[in-house]
Amino acid sequence: MEEAYDSTLTASLEQEEDGEDGEKAEAVDAGKQTTGTLMAGEKIMEALELGLEDLEVVRDWRKVKAANPNAAAPDRNPVYLALNNVSAEQHVLNTVQKIPAAALQDALLVLPFSKLSALFTFLNIWADREWNVPLTCRVLFFILKTHHRQIVASKMMRPMLDSIRVSLRRVLARQKDEMGFNLSALQFIGNQIREQSITDYVDEETWEEQQTSKGTGKKRQFVSVA
Repeated sequence: MEEAYDSTLTASLEQEEDGEDGEKAEAVDAGKQTTGTLMAGEKIMEALELGLEDLEVVRDWRKVKAANPNAAAPDRNPVYLALNNVSAEQHVLNTVQKIPAAALQDALLVLPFSKLSALFTFLNIWADREWNVPLTCRVLFFILKTHHRQIVASKMMRPMLDSIRVSLRRVLARQKDEMGFNLSALQFIGNQIREQSITDYVDEETWEEQQTSKGTGKKRQFVSVA
């Protein structure tokens, strides 16, 4: 399988992407691996590898800090220090977010199955912290659809998927309640606007004619006009 993948990868890289006018085409067919999508997939793998290492470093440092509040800051990878000491989970999310939506699925196809556990770890963190829930769901559903058989056969993946499922259900249920509340508020505001747009209008000429024909002492008649 690896040899077949390498041969397919080499063939796809050798194919020209020039249009009829000799210029590089702006879009390619879906599912076609290009240099850009391969580089994006490699960036995701690199971010996942660095992220898992950093999660372990930070986790160990928090245990030490719990016992010793004056413990020194952890020795993190220079990549995170160069990015204003960003967290590992935020760095992985930023890496995925920078990939164009049209190329995200092809970039995820580059990930081998061995990297899915790391990806699920960060997907669970994003879902629990409610970070870019639409992107989190999109990545999760595509991975489940692509590697369904392998994931089902893996005993290690099940607990991770259960944790992600609980987090996503909680977040999506809360967002559903917020959407229902906002829709009800919009309907209430709309009803108020419609009610306020109805005013009482008196036709003076009609009223004067009625007063002349019927005599005085009659009340004005109001007509509701929207």
